[in-house]
Amino acid sequence: MSKIRRAFLMATLEQYLTLLIGLVTLAALARLLTPAEIGLGVIGLGIGTIAFSLREFASPDFLIKRDQVDAEDVRTSFTVLLVLTTALSLFLYIGRGWLADFYHDASLVYFLDLVIIAAFVETLSLPTIALLRRDMAFGVLARIRTAGSIVASLTTIGLAFFSFGHMSFAFGLLAGALTTTLLAFAARPVASVFRPSVSSLREALHFGSYMGATSVLNKIYETLPQLLLGRIMTSTSVGIFNRANAVCSLPDRVFLSAVFSVAFPVLAEQVRQGQNLCVPYLRAISYITVVYWPAQILLALLAYPAVHIVLGGNWGEASPIVAILCLASTFWFPVILTYPLLIALGENREAFVSNCIARLASAVILCSASFWGLTALALSQFITLPFQMMVSLHFVRKHVQFEWRDLLEALRPSAIVTASAMIGPAMVIAGHGFALDISPLAGFIAGLLAIAGWLMALIRTSHPFLAEVDRLRQGMTPLLPWRRGGMSKTTPAE
Repeated sequence: MSKIRRAFLMATLEQYLTLLIGLVTLAALARLLTPAEIGLGVIGLGIGTIAFSLREFASPDFLIKRDQVDAEDVRTSFTVLLVLTTALSLFLYIGRGWLADFYHDASLVYFLDLVIIAAFVETLSLPTIALLRRDMAFGVLARIRTAGSIVASLTTIGLAFFSFGHMSFAFGLLAGALTTTLLAFAARPVASVFRPSVSSLREALHFGSYMGATSVLNKIYETLPQLLLGRIMTSTSVGIFNRANAVCSLPDRVFLSAVFSVAFPVLAEQVRQGQNLCVPYLRAISYITVVYWPAQILLALLAYPAVHIVLGGNWGEASPIVAILCLASTFWFPVILTYPLLIALGENREAFVSNCIARLASAVILCSASFWGLTALALSQFITLPFQMMVSLHFVRKHVQFEWRDLLEALRPSAIVTASAMIGPAMVIAGHGFALDISPLAGFIAGLLAIAGWLMALIRTSHPFLAEVDRLRQGMTPLLPWRRGGMSKTTPAE
């Protein structure tokens, strides 16, 4: 368990650093670029995301799943990735003119040129990143990805400051890809990876067939509604929805992204050791909900001051969208574990089928709602996310045996903690006439009350997560100044 906790700690540290960088970038760009410029950048990045998500059909993650990995496996992974990236780049290059006409933006041609170059550069590092994940070298990965994020952020902000507009996003993407690739090879130089090989082609394609289809579905689900908004409405609407979604996803990035980064390698190792996954799964659900639920509901209550602080005073239209998205996101908690769990169990087909059912139905609902505007698009999440939750639980229960009462028992303490944590913020809002548009200072006070209520409820309910909080406290105590000798009872002479 110490190895798992260390892996999770390093992944969490990476997420916190990335979150901090993302917050700075988000706040800076919201003040340097207009919603229309951000919307155009989102459209360009969204097109690239969907196109190059097809690389997952040759996902290097099959290197994580294999019991033994040799040089031929790594070379095969790189060879297939490079061939697929070349083909996708060619199609995108040919179609970029049509896409520019479709969105009435000639600069989209040059934007997509940079996206294609960035995709080629990123491909060079993907097998190495997979090997580092397999070895649970999350400390190395944290340094690599953090450096890439910093370079990408500085490039984007710098170019936005010098009036590059939405093209800043494309140059930032390329700069981040270059940095990540160079550092990945510096951390684990594997020169032989560039030698073509197809010796493990069958295994790579078998693993990637379902993973690629799943990745494509995920990317379409995440980006297609915004791409439709850019065509149906205006790029300004795309910018507002994207920034609202970015604010709403802050708790996700703090708590769930680290879980997802570690889940697959850890679960794969537990499966190889023949462990029963029922207890770890329910414990993970309990840990996720006790931090994720309070964070999402608190952010929904404080949407107005949060948007004002993060995005500035010119983004008031995003505040109600943030509140709606945060409340709907509380249903997301089991979905984050479903895919890595099924893949670790070798149930690639089941992982694909579950994702296909959940994502396709949800994508249809979201795309239909986008015709009715931003609020309708946000409200549709109250249909799509509960549906995805039930689909995920259904497929997990086919392979991890637990009763519904077991799940409810795991969730009950988290629900009590969440309700207790919201008492303080609710009192602050009630004191302002039940208006959500409170000042940043009042929001800060509400946040402090929520943390205090959360800690008190965690103790009163004896929530299992309390052990992790205590372990974190013990780990941080030696790092405090007064524990490093500053308050020592002995003198230097002694």
